[in-house]
Amino acid sequence: MDVYALEFDGKTEWQSLKGSRFESCTFRNVNWAGCDLRGARFEDCAFHDCDLSNAKTLGLGFQEVRFEGCKLLGVKFELCNPLGLSFQLIGCNLTAASFHALDMRRVRFEKCNAQDVDFTKARAEGVCFNEVDLKGALFEQTNLKAADFTLAAHWRIDPNENSLQKAKFRKEELSGLLASWPLDII
Repeated sequence: MDVYALEFDGKTEWQSLKGSRFESCTFRNVNWAGCDLRGARFEDCAFHDCDLSNAKTLGLGFQEVRFEGCKLLGVKFELCNPLGLSFQLIGCNLTAASFHALDMRRVRFEKCNAQDVDFTKARAEGVCFNEVDLKGALFEQTNLKAADFTLAAHWRIDPNENSLQKAKFRKEELSGLLASWPLDII
């Protein structure tokens, strides 16, 4: 199924989405939690208040996609098609999602809940975590060069395990870099 420049809401009935292609479409209140989106492709699309939690993502393509107020619980972004992968996440809930070993340089975060998200081995150079709650997020062997954590909260990053050259942090929040060492920070 190829669809261009249409708007969909929660009342739209969907058959199979596997392998579908959407271009310049808007989705509002659509519930695709647990749906099979393998091989589907979204280009220049917007998702508002949608639920894609635990959707099957193998080969799923996101190019210039905007998610606003969406639930993306447990989504395995690392299974997405990396070709042209670029999306914005604004006010989204990403609890337990995974970006494991993903090139995230064209991903933007703003005002998101990213608790317990796996960023292990991700390439997140220059990524801005603007007002993102990173409690329990996993950073191991992650490239965070020039990443911006100045407005992020609850992050814990071991400088021995991650590349942090020129990454930005607020000096008041540096305890997140020291948590892996047995120190008493007063």
